Amino acid sequence: MSEPLAAVFFDLDGTLVREGAGEAVQRTAVTLAQRHGLSAEGILAANTSAWRDCWADQGERWMRGELSRDALPRDIWQRTLERFGQDDPALVDEAVEIHVREERATFTLFEESLEVLDALRADRMPLGLITNGPAESQRAKLVAAGIDDRFDVVIASGDLGVVKPEPEIFRHALDLLGIPAAQAAHVGDSFAADIVGAASVGMNAVWVNREAETPPRTDVPHHECRSLREILALVAQESGSRGR
Repeated sequence: MSEPLAAVFFDLDGTLVREGAGEAVQRTAVTLAQRHGLSAEGILAANTSAWRDCWADQGERWMRGELSRDALPRDIWQRTLERFGQDDPALVDEAVEIHVREERATFTLFEESLEVLDALRADRMPLGLITNGPAESQRAKLVAAGIDDRFDVVIASGDLGVVKPEPEIFRHALDLLGIPAAQAAHVGDSFAADIVGAASVGMNAVWVNREAETPPRTDVPHHECRSLREILALVAQESGSRGR
């Protein structure tokens, strides 16, 4: 890094918190099947198809905050249940309620997440969060995971109507902390959203590549780590130049 780090931003889903959407759907399918005499496997298959269709139609609008928090999951479950001849709105309500509850239960931190956040805070490093998703939903995840008080700035795409990797969301985060892009790092697991987006505005992009995948692009400057703990070493390299 050519300039000392003055702030570190993180992505949320898949970076600090495990993505449990698939597990939540499975649990919901099992519960619905047991309660209503349906096939859990059939529900899962129908949900996969409905999710694909609904995401293509509404996914980006949902992340931009143009739809209500439960609009997308409600449409998905409505389409799922309709394939079983179940068009009772009360059953859709039940499915969404179960799904939300089960999804909340899957919001668990990666083993090292809290350790890394607290170490950076102890080192007086300003921290920010830049995440795609409805604002209310993403902030609820922070509360569920117990890290809602760890950040100086929290920005969800639903706050701005701008989705990563669009540069505006990164620039807005930098402006809120008053930090030049070259003095900030953004840490995320999505190469397309986090790494491409952060690098496009001149931030130091750090790819959390836990599965040792091959980078999809070679023309995007970035650092790479297998664990968030490596972020601490990266920041430590700059500690002397920050005068702390």
